[in-house]
Amino acid sequence: MKFKIIFTCIVLFSLLSCATKSNFSKNNLNKEYFKEKTIVFSINENSVKNIRKSGPRVGVEKRPNINETFNESVTQLAEETKLNLKVKYFKNQESNKSDINVDVEITDIAWMFDLSSATMVSTINYKIGDKIYKKVGLYKNMSGGSEKKNLIRSLKTANYSLLQELQK
Repeated sequence: MKFKIIFTCIVLFSLLSCATKSNFSKNNLNKEYFKEKTIVFSINENSVKNIRKSGPRVGVEKRPNINETFNESVTQLAEETKLNLKVKYFKNQESNKSDINVDVEITDIAWMFDLSSATMVSTINYKIGDKIYKKVGLYKNMSGGSEKKNLIRSLKTANYSLLQELQK
């Protein structure tokens, strides 16, 4: 009887809990600042290739390709914000002189678990010209979730934070 009550409480808590915001279609970015600007992200080859995990967890998932997942996060953020965001896939790929080129170095990705939630944390250094912007993307949910989906949301949060910084 006690087990059923505890189990029911855990299920209800999980169903009613909220996750961190990861949809930026309703955003506070200055559309005029980004008008006629294209921001081109390119991943630095020194970026991490694996996700560190800590805490109690269950199950095994196929590890996502970090570069592909980053590209997906930029694509989703572009759709949600209606901004012109692109990914440069190759070093010798042409870009316009008016583009804002952003060198992206993902320095750390950690997925931290505790008994009732999981938090994906991405630390990224963005280099634009001589300036470096260090941003941290967080995505927390109450059930663990998919490694790739949580990573996309975490990377989107960091990318959005950079956009907020650029418009200042």
